Amino acid sequence: MPGFADRMLSAGRTARNFQRLVLREARAPFRVPLKDRLWAWHRGFTGFSFVRYQLTEENYLDFVSDYARYIRTPKINGRFGEALNNKVVFSMLVKSYGINVPEYYCLVTEGRFVQIGSRFRMRSPDEVIESCFAGGEFVIKPYGGGSGVAVHVLTARDGKLLVNRRESDADRVRSLLRSLDEAVILEFVHQHEYSSRIFPDSVNSIRVLTMWDYEKLEPFIPFSGHRFGSRTSAPVDNASRGGLSCKIDVDTGVIVTAHGGHTTPQVFEATHHPDTGEQVVGVTLPHWEMVKSRLLDVCREMAYIPYVGWDVVITEKGFVVIEGNNYPDLSHQLYGALLPIPRVREFYEAHGIL
Repeated sequence: MPGFADRMLSAGRTARNFQRLVLREARAPFRVPLKDRLWAWHRGFTGFSFVRYQLTEENYLDFVSDYARYIRTPKINGRFGEALNNKVVFSMLVKSYGINVPEYYCLVTEGRFVQIGSRFRMRSPDEVIESCFAGGEFVIKPYGGGSGVAVHVLTARDGKLLVNRRESDADRVRSLLRSLDEAVILEFVHQHEYSSRIFPDSVNSIRVLTMWDYEKLEPFIPFSGHRFGSRTSAPVDNASRGGLSCKIDVDTGVIVTAHGGHTTPQVFEATHHPDTGEQVVGVTLPHWEMVKSRLLDVCREMAYIPYVGWDVVITEKGFVVIEGNNYPDLSHQLYGALLPIPRVREFYEAHGIL
């Protein structure tokens, strides 16, 4: 039986997640008629999902609702969910199981620069800048945030500082660094050639959803998708910021469909990247069997965390896990509702989500 402090902490988290749910509705990139929003709200969905999933009275029970995602699924991993909510902690955890992760160099909290590791000296904005000129390529992002918000790529080339590939000066970089709070500075990951060819101005990640089959006592992957950035989303790849989202055939590692236009009422199917013209649909991902087998191996070792949304980048030599998500976004149900899959329904029922 949880104590009073645990119950209060849980109530606080629920309140924050409810706020995030409300903000998701308020920040929808397009307007939805009030009657449709009311219909969706009554059934646990945002107006955005009503449009995206083409919900009807006949099919809405096949989808995991936004209410279930924000209010119920954060409780699946219990206290261990905190390991996924903090990027630094999660990185250290999965690294202990032999998974490649980006190197973390510095933690910035309330203007204080706390150096992590010894490769680069980063105890002030000036030392971060010096590290750039020493050959460092860095990503700056919130250590507890998501959706590509407030992410910056910082490096130097030909004696000039670059922020998100655009030339900047030291004063502006110092101002950026001094404005950070609850942020981390970490290694920039160089992606595989196929990914850079499709879109070079973002690190294009793969989402792998894992959960447990409690009858067979083994983890499984019900969905995986690839994200590619665009001119409007760069330097991040998030579809919610204008990127391209794709569905991967989990068995084969082939990209089978792709959609853009996620910031508009009507998404569009694409076989090629709209900015570069490079083919997307039909591409077979390198190292896919390695990605699947290693992640499932780690899931078996981390059975105490049964529900993870993994963000993975494929590299020339293998793959790197960028981060994990405690209650991953389920908007990929655009490609098909999750609940008609028996193992998925049984998993959510076992955790009281449905």
